[in-house]
Amino acid sequence: MKLITTMAGLTVACGLLTACGAESSDVTYEAWTEGGNLQSVRHDYVDGLNGAVSVPAKVSGATWSTQENGGHAPHIKVVPTGKAVAHCLLKEGDHVLDQQKGAAGRPVTCSAHR
Repeated sequence: MKLITTMAGLTVACGLLTACGAESSDVTYEAWTEGGNLQSVRHDYVDGLNGAVSVPAKVSGATWSTQENGGHAPHIKVVPTGKAVAHCLLKEGDHVLDQQKGAAGRPVTCSAHR
């Protein structure tokens, strides 16, 4: 009887916590431009024991994406070249956390709180 109660407790606990494997904390970060290229992309993610970090991405061309542990507050800033229009997108699986389209030649930022 004690074993059944313990197993039931673990099942409930795992149902409440994402760390039990059913869901991932990975976030897809995407950046793209219309009418030009990416000048820079900076994104925040969780880097294991280092905690939250904000790093510039190596960009080339008009598109960029990565998948990282986004932690509680994933964030991305996209800067286009010239008068290009920048876009950003944060997704967790099929769920869109944030999506933005900037003005011509202006940076755009996407962020979420999970």
